[in-house]
Amino acid sequence: MRLPTLRWRTEHGRTLPVPPVGVLSLATAGLMILGCCALPPSEVIEAQAEADPALIRLNDEGLRLAEIVLARAETLRLRGDLEVPGRITLNENATTMAGAVADGIAVDCCEPVGADVQEGQVLARLHSHEIHEAEAAYWEAKADLEEHTSEVRLAKDTHQRALKLLELKAGSLQQAQEAETRLRVAEAQVESAEAGLQRADEHLSFLGLDPERLPEVGTDHTAGGHGTREGLHLIEVRSPFGGTIIERMISPGAVVAALDPLYAISDLSTMWVIAEVPEQHLSLLRTGLEVGVSVRAYPEEVFPARTTYIGHALDPETRTVEVRCELRNPGRRIKAEMFATVMIPSSATVEAVVVPATALQHIDGDEVVFAPEGVGQFRPRKVKVGQRVAEAVEILSGVVAGDDVVVGGAFRLKSELLKARMIEE
Repeated sequence: MRLPTLRWRTEHGRTLPVPPVGVLSLATAGLMILGCCALPPSEVIEAQAEADPALIRLNDEGLRLAEIVLARAETLRLRGDLEVPGRITLNENATTMAGAVADGIAVDCCEPVGADVQEGQVLARLHSHEIHEAEAAYWEAKADLEEHTSEVRLAKDTHQRALKLLELKAGSLQQAQEAETRLRVAEAQVESAEAGLQRADEHLSFLGLDPERLPEVGTDHTAGGHGTREGLHLIEVRSPFGGTIIERMISPGAVVAALDPLYAISDLSTMWVIAEVPEQHLSLLRTGLEVGVSVRAYPEEVFPARTTYIGHALDPETRTVEVRCELRNPGRRIKAEMFATVMIPSSATVEAVVVPATALQHIDGDEVVFAPEGVGQFRPRKVKVGQRVAEAVEILSGVVAGDDVVVGGAFRLKSELLKARMIEE
């Protein structure tokens, strides 16, 4: 787990400048400038592999040509923003799956991964027997309703005649009551048929079909082509909202089942940043807090974000709480699964060990500085760095206040170290 670090700023919120290399070296360790040209291999006393392969030794001529400058690591008292590690994820509130609502075979697809789609856009079409069954159920329900509606009209006429005859003393009360009963039964059957037609209508709508556009019973469906009657027998898979296709799980001719996910779609205009904040810093947190986010791909930029969720429990192993931040993603430059650093505002005053940024060198993926060990001898030290500010950098481990480090000529020492390794191999 990466440890939280501190970003330096002044009491008024501005970045605190660190004294330039020349000032640090003159004020603390002095200055050794020996020449200005490249180091010829003949002037280097290579490290003795058997004794100490990491130690670089330079003779007098090598020192003269190496142009070595030393500076002393110092402690400065600064106000700092808490920095914690995080990672970029998709915004789950803006990510969804588009799937099939019935079993079928893909006959018209497919939008590729990375395509931008609009809300309601057709992504694929499926041929499904369920459509024919749903159509048949619809027409049957409609026919039932028409039949029972006719029966109600007939029952009303019969009931009216029975009442007239009863009024004229030409019919019995029993006949009138029986006619009324038949009318009530017919009306109940109409209500049941209307409910059945509504269910059939809703099923068609669920499948993406418009009952008003259904072909009549017995119509030939063999004429192909989308927009024709045959096209009406294809289930359309539509995008639930606008976004970008990030995953596709369908191909032409594929057999799919109801509720199978076929496309993953996400609106990439916003992303989530999931940060891990140690429990001792929980007092700094609240939802809606404005924070800064930086990523390795754009080291000079800080992207604004805000906290939207603070976890309800600590991780028992790391003793951190999960904090979710929402980040605007202009130009979609921020990618999912990037590592990030989240900067949380803090008014705390802390002490930080700093060295000039020119002391840092990258070797085998690690941050390294070179420290002198006697005359003409230098040893690489692996360090853990914090935030870079102005011309200096915070050192979290590997160097303590008072240690001398090479700030001029460090790249040449790195070259000699790598040469020695090649010779050794």
